[in-house]
Amino acid sequence: MEKLIIPSILTVSDVIPLCERILKTTQPLTENDNRVKELHSRLSLVYDRLVKNQKNTNKSSLTEELIRLDKRRARAFIGLRDILHGMSVSLCDEYNIKASKLYAIIDKYGTQLYKFGYQAESAMLTSLFVDFDLTENRLILTDLNIVPFYESLETAQKDFNLASDQKASEVTDRTTNTEAANDVLELLFPELTSLVAIIQLYYHLDPPKYGMIYNQMVTYITETNTVARQRKSRRENSDENAAKGTKGT
Repeated sequence: MEKLIIPSILTVSDVIPLCERILKTTQPLTENDNRVKELHSRLSLVYDRLVKNQKNTNKSSLTEELIRLDKRRARAFIGLRDILHGMSVSLCDEYNIKASKLYAIIDKYGTQLYKFGYQAESAMLTSLFVDFDLTENRLILTDLNIVPFYESLETAQKDFNLASDQKASEVTDRTTNTEAANDVLELLFPELTSLVAIIQLYYHLDPPKYGMIYNQMVTYITETNTVARQRKSRRENSDENAAKGTKGT
């Protein structure tokens, strides 16, 4: 019989939709055929594993949230920094002396610390909070009436830390509880081939009964193989052109 499944040209993104369509198409046969039912069940189990592990390679939703929260804490920092800087250079002695003391702390850890990487920025802000939370400095914040601006920065940092911890936990969970999608794909091919082969055999034995399901299955496989071959051809042509370009230099 003709070999329909060609593992060497198929990727995870090819196989997932193909499997889904074949499982759906052959589902009616599982009601009265135990052999098909067993093969269908085995393929379904590996298919579910493949889908799960492909989804786990997607970008975390927390990535965008961290970007948003990082910008938010930067705004809070800049607001506090600029208020203190403005007071420190003002002509109002009752403000500039006190503000200069707090601005010196900001200058110590970096007036543009929001340009650091996530971890470095968090570390600098944590140290800055330790200095600002000293009793004498908390009193200055109160005297200058800017406690809300400081607390907004503290809150923004706590929100960022919470999202960062959630993402770290998510990464750990993925590492512990997932498999490489390509490894699962290698386990899926024998199960997929077995189910396809038995439908192929049934069709040759009884075309009127199995013709519709078999032809649907072949159509799905042919479409997938065509796309995979075109991709393979484009890649080979690209590699060949790159090699020619290298030789010409």
